[in-house]
Amino acid sequence: MSSDYMLQMKSEVNCFKLWAEKTDRSYGEWETDYDDWYKIYNVTEKLIKNVPVEQWNGKIVEEFLYILARDNEVENIIEQLIERPHQLLSLAKLAVSYKDPDAKWQIAYGLGEINGEDSAIKSLLSEFLRDECEYVRRRALFALRKRN
Repeated sequence: MSSDYMLQMKSEVNCFKLWAEKTDRSYGEWETDYDDWYKIYNVTEKLIKNVPVEQWNGKIVEEFLYILARDNEVENIIEQLIERPHQLLSLAKLAVSYKDPDAKWQIAYGLGEINGEDSAIKSLLSEFLRDECEYVRRRALFALRKRN
């Protein structure tokens, strides 16, 4: 069953990428023009609820962080993660080294919204504070201040 969710995730992200190759990306919110976000949200929710991040393979982590970054205007996927703090924490450990700041700032924001494991959360936010992207650092700082 868990592999089904991962296959669905890979398929939906691939559909998005194929669409993105053909679309005008010259303006900031181009991702919101995609008609099938509901399919992506459906599969990300199933994956988050049913398969621990620790069981995701590297490709699925990569695809998930990619589509999280593309959802940076609407932020539905980060909200799904906030509802599952353990999943968010597990993904945050992997996202620290991810290349796209649009995924990292959302993860940093999400860490400021959850309860529990305060030392682990603060440690992760400290890592985001050292990110090369100023916006990631700012979101991590806001999240850290919120926790304090």
